[in-house]
Amino acid sequence: MTRPLTMVQREVLETLTRLYEQHKRMIKSKEVARVLGKDEGTVRNIIMVLKNMGLVESRTGPAGGYVPSLKAYEVLGAATTFHLAGHGVMIIPRGDREIKLSVVNLEIIGLFAPEPAKAVVRVAGNLGEVRRGDRVKIESSPDRRIVIEGTVERADLHAEEVLVSINRMVILPDVRVGEITRRNLITIREASTLREAAKVLYSHGIRGAPIVSEKGDVIGFITTTDIAMVVANNEDLDAPVTRYMRRNVVVISEGDTILEAIRIMSFHGIGRLLVINSQGRPVGIVTRTDILRFITALR
Repeated sequence: MTRPLTMVQREVLETLTRLYEQHKRMIKSKEVARVLGKDEGTVRNIIMVLKNMGLVESRTGPAGGYVPSLKAYEVLGAATTFHLAGHGVMIIPRGDREIKLSVVNLEIIGLFAPEPAKAVVRVAGNLGEVRRGDRVKIESSPDRRIVIEGTVERADLHAEEVLVSINRMVILPDVRVGEITRRNLITIREASTLREAAKVLYSHGIRGAPIVSEKGDVIGFITTTDIAMVVANNEDLDAPVTRYMRRNVVVISEGDTILEAIRIMSFHGIGRLLVINSQGRPVGIVTRTDILRFITALR
């Protein structure tokens, strides 16, 4: 574990990192000294201490200098660690193929900072093909609760880590559908007519409702779109609702996750699901809007 930095060590490391972020090249000790208004020899000595701590990497020669290590980003930033459920994958498109590397660990740095956040990604596999500037997508697998898109800034072959500048990030919480379900479920009896069903939908300001039998079992679903089709075709609005209802009702258990709800909605091309309890009885409705409102409220 890295020992705590002194005030002057942190000052030098922060300045070196900031200069590297601005110029994207090796930084000379005299550049750091100039910014801080300190003696170059003093700054160079501090950088060597930081190098021994594994926080700075160096290269000799005319084009040489210093750069912060990936470990430095972890020390300076407020790192949030995600231990991916199962495992993750980092995907790099390369022409007509994809490079895939297994992700072992993921740390998000600077999540609440004004600058773009970064991800330090520890991978298993051959980093030899990873290049600076590569577009990458990182996904947790198999649940895809975490999806990150970004650009490779650096790859550390020795530590098997990649520094990614994050362009877009989606993290879905492990929340059950039952926690965001609308419980005031409006149902329509199977003996109702289309006209009566339309009145129910209109009076409650909703776009669809399940049709239930006398025993309370769900036997279908009717929407305002279904009723509008009847009107458009000049058909009988006093016909039984069972004639026009959708018999294939897509349901989800209240114990399933919101990620599963998104998957089901996407697969069926619908915007709402009937939520059932462990006995198979309807308890509410969850819509795409409900999920979006919940997710955006977390930000």
